[in-house]
Amino acid sequence: MAAMMPPFPQQQPQQDYYSLRLQYQRKVLEEWRNPQVTEVERWTKEMVGIWLEFNGFAKHISSKFENNDIDGSILLRLEESHVKNITMRQHFFGTGYCDEETNAHLAKSVVFADTLEVWKAVELIQRLCKKMKTRHLQVPSWISRFTQLGTFQWADTSEGKSISDLKNEVTSAAGSVAMVSTLVWAMCWDIFYNSSVDTFCLTSDPTQCYSSGGFDLAGTPLSVFYFSAGICSMCFLFSTLLAVFQMIMVNEMSDEEEIDQFFDLLTMDAQLPGILLFVGMVCFSVPVGVYLIYNVGLGLHPGPPTTTMTVFSWMVTMFTLLISIYGFLYKLPQMIKGVYKAKMDAAWIDRQPPNHFY
Repeated sequence: MAAMMPPFPQQQPQQDYYSLRLQYQRKVLEEWRNPQVTEVERWTKEMVGIWLEFNGFAKHISSKFENNDIDGSILLRLEESHVKNITMRQHFFGTGYCDEETNAHLAKSVVFADTLEVWKAVELIQRLCKKMKTRHLQVPSWISRFTQLGTFQWADTSEGKSISDLKNEVTSAAGSVAMVSTLVWAMCWDIFYNSSVDTFCLTSDPTQCYSSGGFDLAGTPLSVFYFSAGICSMCFLFSTLLAVFQMIMVNEMSDEEEIDQFFDLLTMDAQLPGILLFVGMVCFSVPVGVYLIYNVGLGLHPGPPTTTMTVFSWMVTMFTLLISIYGFLYKLPQMIKGVYKAKMDAAWIDRQPPNHFY
């Protein structure tokens, strides 16, 4: 752990004053765009003033922060209203050249512009300190991105969000997963329930009934069809239940401290509804493929009775195959790449020095 910086001398010889100020300047400059939250928290109020001057703000701005004892730990907790209260204090006091009303107008116009820029700088250093892991992110390989489709690791890369933002994120994501899982579960359950036998009875004579294999399948294809439909139905069902329970549990928390502790305990379970949704989608592709190939009327094996029907069967099968390959092997991994790339680009932009440094 780095040693604490010595206190800034208030009434010391001029040589000591400038020597220590230079030491502070070097330390702040070292942490300029790669700040460590533990280091910034140990900044003295003088170092905060130096940081403001490095950002191009005039001495009267840094003096206001120093006069209000804004050190590093307080700097990281400031909100926009706090910055406004600090910087909007008038610094045009009866110059003897303007009346009081003119002085007040000048103060508000000049300091309001300062307030906006100061808040941007404060917000930036807070963001840099909150997103410690983001600056070290790398775009994963295609194999890793494809794997993350199932693990949802890409959905656990956000940092620096407030507790209320995290609560909204979890409830919104869980709600979306629950809605999608419910809709697809209804289709899968219908396939699973009706995959064994279809029975038709005459309305005029209920004793006259006719049965056929479910979905015009039989033998091993029907067994695979039934098994995969059952698996995906259960995945979608439990994905829905877990997502709904997560929303209820998050909303049951009484305050931000309880929510924070709940998220610490939740860990990877937060991604479980999404993981089950993806596994269910993969399983759902199996009965679709089996039906396209083996159904008696239009399946590719043994084949439709006419050439026209064969052409259309091949067309729909190839389109389904191509769109699946495009989605699972290219588009979704590419979108995950975009998540990492956006975070990396934003972190790089945040670490660039202000324009006046060039």
